[in-house]
Amino acid sequence: MAEPAWARPGPYRLPDYQDFSLESFAAGQRVVGTYFFYWFLADSYRQRVRERGSDPYIYHPTDIETMSFLDPDWYEKQFLDMQAAGVDFVLPDYWGEPGQYARRVAPAPELNYFATQGIPPMTEALGRLAARGQPLKVALFLDTTIMNDADLTTREGQEILYITIRDWFSKIPPRYWAAIGGRPIVWLYDAQHVSAFDQSTFDYVYERFPQDFGGLSPYIVREWQWKDSKNVVPPQPIHTEGLYGWGAAPSGFNPDPALTVAAVGPGFSTIQFGSGSDRLFTDRQGGRYYEDNLKRGVASGRQIMVVETWNELGEATGILETFEFGRQYIDLTRRYADLFKAGP
Repeated sequence: MAEPAWARPGPYRLPDYQDFSLESFAAGQRVVGTYFFYWFLADSYRQRVRERGSDPYIYHPTDIETMSFLDPDWYEKQFLDMQAAGVDFVLPDYWGEPGQYARRVAPAPELNYFATQGIPPMTEALGRLAARGQPLKVALFLDTTIMNDADLTTREGQEILYITIRDWFSKIPPRYWAAIGGRPIVWLYDAQHVSAFDQSTFDYVYERFPQDFGGLSPYIVREWQWKDSKNVVPPQPIHTEGLYGWGAAPSGFNPDPALTVAAVGPGFSTIQFGSGSDRLFTDRQGGRYYEDNLKRGVASGRQIMVVETWNELGEATGILETFEFGRQYIDLTRRYADLFKAGP
C-alpha cells in the first residue's frame, strides 16, 4: 500500500537510525504519568479574550503571558514542575500530522499544527533535563479525535492508525521514550471517532512497530471504549497491556476491577463557557476532591497512576502552578505519588 501523502516520518527509525536502546521502567515498577496539553500560545489566549469579551479559563498558570508550544523554555518549566510533582512520564496530547485530514480539530486555527511544531522544542527541553541528570520520559498520547471515523478493521484504517503512531515516535530520540519492561508506551484516547475496530487493529500495530523500531514491541494502554470490539459481529474482547477510564477529573476514581490504571483528577468545569445541559462543574473542594482520588489511587494496587490533567486549561483540570492555587496541587501530587510508588 502506498504511503499516504500526509505521512511525515522523522529520522529515528530503521534503516537510517539504529540505536533503539531504552532507559525503561521495570516490568512491575509503579509509575506516575500525566496528560500534557501543549497547544497553548499566549497571543492566541489574549486574542480569544478580546474576541469573546470574557476569559475562557477560570484558573491561570503563572506563566500565562509567555506560554508557547514553540518555546523550549516553556516546556522546560512544565517538565521541571512535573518532576517536582513526582511524575515519571508525560503524555503529550498528539493530534497527528498536518494535512492528515482536510478538517482540523485543534481548538483554534492558529494552533492547528501545534502537534508537530511543538515536538522539536519539546525534545530540546527533554535534552536540557537529561544533560542536568534529571531525565524525564515521554509517551505517545494519541488523541484519536483525528481518526475521523476510520474503520480500523480494514487495512487502510490500520495503516492510518499505525502510521500516525510511527510518525510520532520517529520524531523523538528513543532515549526519551517512556517504556515499561523495554516496551514503548502507546496510550490511546477513546474510540468515539473510530467507526469499527477489533483485535486485528492492535495486532497490526504489534506487527509493524518492531519493523521500524529495532524489534521493540509497544506497550499499548487503551481507554475503556476500546475494551471490546466495535461494530464487529460477533463482538470480541480486546487484549493489550493496559486499560484506563477517561473522566477522573469530573467523575472521580473508577474502581472497576477491569481497569489496570489508577486515574485521578482534581475537579472539572465547563460552566465558564455559558449555560446549557452540557455544562458541568465538579468542585475542587479546596483540594479535598483530588486528595480523595489520590488516596484511592494509592490503595488500588494498580501499576500506573495517571493524573487527568497537568494543564487542560479549558476544562479547568490542571494541577500545574496557578495564580489561584499556587503549587498546592503539585505538592499534593508529590505526596501521594511517593506513597503510590512505595507500594503496599
